[in-house]
Amino acid sequence: MRQRSVLFHLVAGTLVACSSGHREAGDSGPELALTAAPAAVFVGERIQLTAVFAGESASIDGIGPVQSGIPVETPPLSRTTTFTVRVDRGDEHLEARATVQASYRNRIRALANAPTAHTNHVATALPDGHAIVMGGNTSAALSVPDSTRSQIFDPASEAFTSGPDLLFSAEAQEFTSIAPLRSGGFLLVGTGINGAGGQLHPVITQVFDFAAASFSRVGDAATRGTSHRTATPLSDGGVLLSGGFGRTVTGLSDVAERYDANAAQWRTVGSMLHVRVGHTATLLRDGRMLIAGGLTCCQEPNPSPEFWASTAEIYDPATDAFTATGSMIAGRGLHAAALLPDGRVLISGGDGNDPAPFPLGTEIFDPATGQFSASGDLQAPRDSHSAVSLTDGRVLVIGGERPPDLAGRVGVGVPATEIFDPATARWSAGPMLGAAFYAATVTMLSNGKVLIFGGQDAGGFPQSAAALFE
Repeated sequence: MRQRSVLFHLVAGTLVACSSGHREAGDSGPELALTAAPAAVFVGERIQLTAVFAGESASIDGIGPVQSGIPVETPPLSRTTTFTVRVDRGDEHLEARATVQASYRNRIRALANAPTAHTNHVATALPDGHAIVMGGNTSAALSVPDSTRSQIFDPASEAFTSGPDLLFSAEAQEFTSIAPLRSGGFLLVGTGINGAGGQLHPVITQVFDFAAASFSRVGDAATRGTSHRTATPLSDGGVLLSGGFGRTVTGLSDVAERYDANAAQWRTVGSMLHVRVGHTATLLRDGRMLIAGGLTCCQEPNPSPEFWASTAEIYDPATDAFTATGSMIAGRGLHAAALLPDGRVLISGGDGNDPAPFPLGTEIFDPATGQFSASGDLQAPRDSHSAVSLTDGRVLVIGGERPPDLAGRVGVGVPATEIFDPATARWSAGPMLGAAFYAATVTMLSNGKVLIFGGQDAGGFPQSAAALFE
């Protein structure tokens, strides 16, 4: 028998076959069909797949073995997905495909409050689809110490339960940086300068072991007394720690350190071209890292006339070297950066220099040219916000602090969200937040939805409010 390869395509809801090889007399051809119900869903929903085939066995990629005519349920879909069913019969290989469209509702839905309020906390997604929120402040009273508690969010039940205790508190507003690890756990880098006395404290590190569901302490960072650093995962599974406040409360740091997850050790990789705090560090598709903006004024050895820097540099983990790249159009810090599907980087918001102290203009960095270009304006100024890359390629800008009002009030959250669509290069208004959510965490979940949790309410008190962008 000659080898035959048959591929089925879904066309307008029907399956047609394309085959190669010789068909013997009386051979009606193989039977194979794959249907999806429904064929279009919202992000986070499940569907049923039904394969119909002749033969003993078939398998759907990402699902596993299936029986002919028996529906199987998929995990929640985070994005538009093409499913492939495969049948092997002797020297015949058959395939059929069905594509299911998954789209966002573009809404924010309030959830039941968590048991414990948190603000200035940190959060990250876990490999099993859950998310963990931890640390920060649970009370506005200065007599209440920072929290070592954590809470686990279950996207199936949309509820929070108690998680493991941290070894030491994690407070994002002050000293803690967080970075996911390839093992499924994450790294917390905390403490640094004692703000009251300017003492040099060790920069201590704890790692969350996902399999053991517990925290353990690993080696301290090499440089004492740094805080407000940026921690960014590297493509080799390590983490780059860059910048921050340096050896005194008012000094800035140009130090960069690299964490080796296999050895659980830090090593200094040299100095950035500029001191920075409040900058962004974004991993590019080629493994290099874009470091942009931040506070850089008035510090040796590289003083700058700008208060907020427009400079940017590239870190190459292959050589541990920092090199200059094109500057941003506007100097800014406390801004947000998001990787676009084509590998470019979107920069938005932040604090800027006069005469535009709260820049509305956004810009895009192109790694191919090393240059920034304008990409439209935000509708509302904000800093310390989040920019989340959605599964459909768009970017959600959410949260943050708006400029002081006429009464001089600060620490007021931005209720509006905005969405950038790289396909059209346009910004549009997103759904409104129902709560203040200043100093909240924003976490992309594996089901494609975005968890917004905690922060400060309108009165400045820690809150336990939670919501989903979906």
